[in-house]
Amino acid sequence: MRLVLCSNFLYMVSPHIPVLLEEVLRTLAPAPGERVLDCTLGLGGHAAAFLSSIGQQGEYIGIEADATNLSSARKNLRPWYGQCTLYHTNFRDIPSLLLPQVEIVFADLGLSSPHLDNPERGFSFRYDAPLDMRFDASYGEPASVMIKGASAEELTRVFSVYGELERSKTLASMVLQSSPKTTQDLRRIVEQCYVWRAPRVLPQVFQALRIWVNDECGALEQLLLFAPTLLKPGGRMGIMSYHSLEDRAVKHIFRTLCTPCRDPLTGAIATPAPFMRLTKKPVRPSASEQEHNPRSRSARFRAIRRIA
Repeated sequence: MRLVLCSNFLYMVSPHIPVLLEEVLRTLAPAPGERVLDCTLGLGGHAAAFLSSIGQQGEYIGIEADATNLSSARKNLRPWYGQCTLYHTNFRDIPSLLLPQVEIVFADLGLSSPHLDNPERGFSFRYDAPLDMRFDASYGEPASVMIKGASAEELTRVFSVYGELERSKTLASMVLQSSPKTTQDLRRIVEQCYVWRAPRVLPQVFQALRIWVNDECGALEQLLLFAPTLLKPGGRMGIMSYHSLEDRAVKHIFRTLCTPCRDPLTGAIATPAPFMRLTKKPVRPSASEQEHNPRSRSARFRAIRRIA
């Protein structure tokens, strides 16, 4: 861990540790010469492992919404520069990139360390910073502006659905009344609303706003609908999620893709399923990994393989 000077104060930066790295490689089994589409490049931790596995004849395509992360990843992946095609965009835009067929599609939906560790990004309630929360600071509106323009009904839905919070209507009313501009403004509102329960609720509140600001559920829906069509026969797709909303969406789509169509009268299989599950249950980090990397605690990894 190192210290970084930022806007006249120091903050802690955790080393980037790819989550479930061994399990991802074992399940998706990247082989020499294959093409990998990584929908969440981040700092390039999983990317470096994929590139080492696919060798000099392989090809890596990386998608990253955060320009700062993308810049860091370019430096980290310099040894494989000639094999990489990197895009600064959200993975919701993959259909417009006209990408080739691939053997592997991968997405790690978790926040990268710089998002949490850099106070200026406004993702964490542990620092005082502008209430922003955008993955791509050049696109869209920060959380403070979106809150100011929201209705009570919309903000209640955000806290109820994305944060799975009790008293979401009361919290929405208090937030709209105060119109928070910083992370600590919002923290004080949550503490007033939930009192002694605030420490447990704060992560859910910040999660809800982050999902809303970045339309994460809409982006994931687009990814789940389109990415499987990019897989070659035998291709593998794996997604790592970190909260129940994401995991339920991944579970539902993967189950649908792996379920054959049956004759409504006889129950016989009319059309075989185009995919099969590679993970019967979500893969979880070991106790050792959770201890070594606490941010991996809530990770869930699911994967499927295209049959035809």
